[in-house]
This record gives sequence, C-alpha cells and structure tokens, in this order.
Amino acid sequence: MLGAIPEPKVNRPKKSYGRRKLDLIQHGLCIPEEVRRAPEVAAGLVSGRPGEEVTLSLAPNFIVKVVLKEDDRAALKLKAKGGTVFLEGPDGDEEVGVVPLPNFLKEQYKERTPVSENVCLDGYCLNLFLRLMGNTRQLSMGEETVLKIIQSAFEEAAADLVQINMDYNEEPDRGFLVLEPLIQLIKRNFKTFVGLKGFPPIDRQVVDRIYSAGIDLLNFPLEGFAGASELTNIVPAHRVHEALEYSVGVFPQGAVWTEMVVGADPDPVKRKIDYLIPKGIVPLLKLQAASITTGREYDVVDEVVRYLDQAAQRERLNRKWLYPNCRCVTPLDTAFYLHGDTAKLAVTPVYRSILGKKASEGFAALRRRLRIKNVSDSYESAGL
Repeated sequence: MLGAIPEPKVNRPKKSYGRRKLDLIQHGLCIPEEVRRAPEVAAGLVSGRPGEEVTLSLAPNFIVKVVLKEDDRAALKLKAKGGTVFLEGPDGDEEVGVVPLPNFLKEQYKERTPVSENVCLDGYCLNLFLRLMGNTRQLSMGEETVLKIIQSAFEEAAADLVQINMDYNEEPDRGFLVLEPLIQLIKRNFKTFVGLKGFPPIDRQVVDRIYSAGIDLLNFPLEGFAGASELTNIVPAHRVHEALEYSVGVFPQGAVWTEMVVGADPDPVKRKIDYLIPKGIVPLLKLQAASITTGREYDVVDEVVRYLDQAAQRERLNRKWLYPNCRCVTPLDTAFYLHGDTAKLAVTPVYRSILGKKASEGFAALRRRLRIKNVSDSYESAGL
C-alpha cells in the first residue's frame, strides 16, 4: 500500500489572517445573545436574526464581512470580555474588532426598504447597488436619494470613495448612459473618487463616455457579480477581455479591475493572472463559501495569492487605487495571507493620504480633460 503523498513544504506564517478570513466567509459566525448585548459588539449589529452580517477587523486595514448564523456547529464564535472582543479559534482565542455601523446606515437598516437593501460599506468604500427598472430606463434609486446617502456618509467620515454597482441588463450600453447624469451630479457635489462596477457595453466608445462623465475606477468582473455561471453565456469571457483591454487605454494605470472566483483548482486562476497583470488589469480574487468543502480550500487560496503577489511585484502593478476589501483578495493585501503578524498593505491607498488624494484629484481632472479633448479631436477629424 502506498504511503500518503507528502504535501509541499511552504513557509506559512504562524498566524494567518487570510486563513481566518476564509474560515469566516466559508462557515459564518455565531454570536451568542449575551455577547450581542455587549456595547462593542452591538455597535456593529443591526436589528434582525441570522441572515444579517457583521464586519470584523482582523488586523489594521484587514476586514471581513461575515454572515451571522445561529447555533451552527461549523460557525466560528464571538466572545466579549472586559470591553475586548475575541474570536474562538482552534489554537486559542484571537482578539478582533467589530467595525461599528455609522448612524446613517443604522437609520437605513431600521426598516428593510429598497434603499436599505442596496447600500452598504466595504471598508471605506460606500457601495450603491442600482439597476434599470423594467423597460422605463429609470434607475432603481432616484438622484436625490443617492446624493442624500453620500452626503450622510461623508458627514460622518464613514467613506472616502463611492462605488456604483450596476446590475446586468440587456441594453447595449448596459444602462451606463442612464447613469451619466447621476455621475456628473456626484462629481459636482462631492470631492470624491467614483468607481463603477458593471458589465461591458457592446459599443466600447461607451467606456469613453463613462470616463468623461467622471468615473475614476472601473470594474468589469470576469464572472459576473457573484461568479454566476449563467452570466458567462450572456456576456462571454472574450467580450469582457476586449472591454478590459480597451479600458486600460482610457483609465489611469491601476484603475481598471476585474473579479474572479477562486475555485477548487488554482491553475485556471493563475492563467488568468498571467493574462491580466501584464496588460495592466488588476485582478481581484473573490472568496466565497463553497457548496462542498474538502479541507484544502485554504491551500488553493494560499497558492493563488502567492502567485498574484509575485506577478504584481514582477510587473510593477500600480496598486494605489485599491482599498481594503471585505470579500476579495487584492494585490494590496496579499501580505495578510503570506506574512502573519508583520503583515501590512503593500502601499498606502490614495484615499488615505491627504496630500496624495489632492495630487491625484488634480491629476485625474487634468487627465480627463485631455482625454476628452483628444477623443473629440479624433471624432472631428474622422467626420463623426
């Protein structure tokens, strides 16, 4: 009988924040009733029972959004003692932080409404989820509502940038042109960077329109918003690749992203990394709960993250536009999977540096004006 095949020797850190993040995403979190009442925990919870989420800070600038579960043996458990919150682990309790909800979100979450269910924070990124309503080409949230939400978030200093998430629709422009007035309103009313996550339009010149309107960051996921396989047939991978490659020529370096799910086999993801990073496209690795667990999930994640980190360094990928992300591994935070207690972000995100933010805002405005002029001149010379 053959002996067990030895696993490759990899120098993994004693304490891997990345492993804990994956465990929480896969298995969820159980918070006993008495722990829920602790002020430091209650500050991050909303009314309701399992199905709600809480955001934990596992280390400075390393966060995870976790689904709450009730009496689930697989779920990790939260404890509170003397004003400190701990996560029960196989190697002992680990201190964590519960990220408090800002007041504007607490007010929104008091009632489940179309607005409250489509607004959330991902670190210091305010996410707004929009879609087109039927055949009306009207957005699911009005302009005044969107501006009010952003104003509330900024007044509490709860966010430093805004991301609009546009759901799939069959319009050739994917609804981006309906967004144009809203984007312009946001840029006129707030000094902020604005990201857009959605599906690539059929006409690539729509990308120029969106950049001209004021979008600073663009994310065309390779596998839809949540890795939904049925969307791959609607928006084939080659169409997303073409849109990403075109967008790299429109947006600043490091401002074009794509998301992909880490599955059971690391090789397909590594091939995508090899394709994307040399072109200047930033890969985001989405972590999600698997329907079947084998116990080797973290080994796959560890292998892919090392590959991503090496490729980003080798190609000198611009990482300043990234930010701490609740459910993705990005080239900004690979150290939290690879270097244990000494881990920190690869660079300081531009949103966290006052001087860097001002300089980038000025550069972005100048670059956008030049881009608009060049595109306009090209159209005129072509007689369009």
